[in-house]
Amino acid sequence: MLVLSNEEITKILEMKDCIEILEESYLDLAQGRALYSPGVDNLAPSGRGDAYYAFKHTGGTWPNRGIQALRIKSDIINHELVAGIPRRVKLPLAGGRWVGLVLLFSTESGELLAMFPDGVAQRMRVGGSSGLGVKYMARPDARKVALIGSGWQAGSQLMAVLAVRAVEQVKVFSLRRESREQFAREATQKYGIPIQAVDTPEECVKDADIILAATSSMLSVIKPEWLKKGVHLSCIKPQEIDSQVLARCDRVVVHIINKDQHNDNIMLGTPGIIKEHVKGWWILEKEKLEQSNNLMDLVSKRALGRVGEDEITFFYNNDGVGLQFAAVGSLILERARLSGMGTDLPREWFTESVHP
Repeated sequence: MLVLSNEEITKILEMKDCIEILEESYLDLAQGRALYSPGVDNLAPSGRGDAYYAFKHTGGTWPNRGIQALRIKSDIINHELVAGIPRRVKLPLAGGRWVGLVLLFSTESGELLAMFPDGVAQRMRVGGSSGLGVKYMARPDARKVALIGSGWQAGSQLMAVLAVRAVEQVKVFSLRRESREQFAREATQKYGIPIQAVDTPEECVKDADIILAATSSMLSVIKPEWLKKGVHLSCIKPQEIDSQVLARCDRVVVHIINKDQHNDNIMLGTPGIIKEHVKGWWILEKEKLEQSNNLMDLVSKRALGRVGEDEITFFYNNDGVGLQFAAVGSLILERARLSGMGTDLPREWFTESVHP
């Protein structure tokens, strides 16, 4: 059984490869050759004021790769105000760190093949999904990118758009000046294209061909009047847009249809902060979203991502599914074996001699 660290995974995982493996998995999902189980969130009081405990698990099965993935998270979550805007914050209370794991099992023998933290895999699967949205929905000649957010997930959104479009210019905005300026400096040096930190979201999206939202905001970061003809919009969580933005878009593709209604929140008690955010626009607009195409429709050619140059397109990356971790996880395991990365532990530690 192979144990890997985030640092090791970073060395062997490229966004271009993640996008390709995700595309392959969505095609198999569309053809009935892969599946995922609904995500479940167990929410309970944490004993730390308004912060609450959240345990999440989701799984995905991909027989063509011989992989069953299980992703689990154990978080203490708080909602904090940053410049007057509510943010969802995971508190690093496990010795200054966070807790999330991916386990990979063999669909041929049932044994545990690998285990690693979920951080890098999570980042790459979110970015990779958005990258597929850009690939199928943005104009082929899209060159200017607006990035709202400068954190961990924003970095993967940038990686993804650079993998599928010949980007010439990027503007980035986030609430903290020092964060966006540091992001712009580091990304410019890494990718060799001009990346400019700007002072307002309006300035960021002006003249953009592609707008990528990647924040922890619990309020919309996009206004409908900012969306010009021909632009492509993407978000990584529903709170980043609102129903007015949705109405402005000509073509909407949802990551997973019906995902919101199948993702169960099991609550012990009713923490106030959860009640405030449980009825968002995506619940009110459920019928419209359910009538939209999803990502596997694009990959399998059942639907078109863009018909005209002037269409405003929107990829709603509503939530993740366990199949993404089976896809990215299978790639991580393959690359780790080829490169000799990771620490091998005896399989006997994770199997048993008694019939369970």
